[in-house]
Amino acid sequence: MKKFFKTNHKDIIFTLVVFISMVIILCLPDSNTFTRQKTEFEARCEVVETDDTYVFQRGIFKQGEQRVKIRLTTGEDKGRVLDSVNLLQGAVELEWFYKKGEKAITGYSKSDGVIISSRLLDPVRIDTLMILFFLFFITVIAVTGWVGVKSVLSFVFTLVTLWKLLIPGLLNNRMDPVLLSVIGVGVLSFVIIFLVAGFTKKGWIALLGVISGCLISWAVLFIFSKQLNINGTTSGFSTTLRFSGFETLDLLKLYYASVIISASGAIMDIAMDISAALCEIKEKRPDITRMNLIKSGINIGRSVIGTMTTTLLLAYTGTSLTMLMLMAAKGISISRLLNMNHIVSELLTALSGTFGLTLVAPITAVIAGWILVGKQQD
Repeated sequence: MKKFFKTNHKDIIFTLVVFISMVIILCLPDSNTFTRQKTEFEARCEVVETDDTYVFQRGIFKQGEQRVKIRLTTGEDKGRVLDSVNLLQGAVELEWFYKKGEKAITGYSKSDGVIISSRLLDPVRIDTLMILFFLFFITVIAVTGWVGVKSVLSFVFTLVTLWKLLIPGLLNNRMDPVLLSVIGVGVLSFVIIFLVAGFTKKGWIALLGVISGCLISWAVLFIFSKQLNINGTTSGFSTTLRFSGFETLDLLKLYYASVIISASGAIMDIAMDISAALCEIKEKRPDITRMNLIKSGINIGRSVIGTMTTTLLLAYTGTSLTMLMLMAAKGISISRLLNMNHIVSELLTALSGTFGLTLVAPITAVIAGWILVGKQQD
């Protein structure tokens, strides 16, 4: 058990620093720009009664208005029974058809303390999601011990940093989105790598590898996006965001920011894999030469890269699967498909990340060879 939770004082101190930093970030006040009006509220509720008289079925879509009687179960108006409405416009991905007894989130407005309107927003999903997160965290800790504890902390720290700092920073638009994303990725990479690996040679090798791989990926992105005439409007809700009071946002730079963030995770994974493997080899074979260690890293990288590049392609394809099916159903040619803004944007995202993934393995191997092996062993 002691070996399972083996650590050192520096490791514990850094973990505490990250934890305290996360708590401080959580306690930061939200910007007034993004807060709701004082007359608007959200609360959980239970569906008491439904009236589907004004709901119309059009093919597979429901449209119209589902009238619902609800009982508030949280908030300052807990216990009150309200007449609410569930607006159905055929957007299946955003709507839900409620049944009696279901739990939901409602948004309602008040004027002079009187509730004047109410609308159902979403079914309550967060409870089940929290159970799933809990099971995931317990599994990680049970399998990896103290490293699992730090992995869970890095996961939560990343989530808090993205939601409380990066996203509000991008909305404020006071700093270049690309620069802000690069800084954010740099900070997160530093925290995640040294939380997991500690302030060891393995950690420094992985961090240098991540920096190298990300720089390559970003260079490909910036160079070829101009050649491909990418305009950044293909990201989900990008146009809606601009028409929600954020007309000054640069959608192309936000597209760059999204690619920077998404590519960094996979690059970090490969860099850490190579670094950990070579550190293990060096520990088992202290007499290994620098060139042999580098060759081992490159050989390990070949196997990892062979599957990871395809994994990225499948991941990005999966997010656009129904759109690709629609294009195929309409008989659109592959040449026309490869000229569409949305498709080209997704492919550029995948390929720029793949460039970084492909080169991060040999670069990390070379870095490990120079750091782990002294001159006398060349």
